[in-house]
Amino acid sequence: MGHRQQAGVAVIEFTILLPFLLLLVFATAELGRALYQYSHLTRMVRDAGRYLSTTAIVDTTEILPNPFNDANCGNCISNTKDLLVYGKLGGSIPLLYGLDTSDVTITGDSVTDRVIITVDYDWMPLLGEQISGFGLGNDSNLSFNFHVSYAMRAGL
Repeated sequence: MGHRQQAGVAVIEFTILLPFLLLLVFATAELGRALYQYSHLTRMVRDAGRYLSTTAIVDTTEILPNPFNDANCGNCISNTKDLLVYGKLGGSIPLLYGLDTSDVTITGDSVTDRVIITVDYDWMPLLGEQISGFGLGNDSNLSFNFHVSYAMRAGL
């Protein structure tokens, strides 16, 4: 077999392997991006929890208000949601694409004086939510939910 034939075989092999190599590179990048965003979301929830724990008790009773709502804690719930999602009070651009204040749930337990922040964030890959089954089956959904929860004692 001559040199020209060897070069032709190498091009054909490369052409066959290229889609798999690209898929591997993109999958690795998306996994890294997902881990980074999960870590970032966890940090955001933890920071918001610290803020909420210091603002939830507004009087000198050192007891979490019952019922625990914005009216009884000086808008601490709305402010915490803004801080978590936008990084500042009254923001409009979320720190994570697609994150909204409606994804954040804040509750308080007046018995244990704990405040709990829960976030359900639907992570989506850059290249779209679904991948085609290429006629071999149903499309596959590539997005998944990040569920992050943080509890802290109020007033500390």
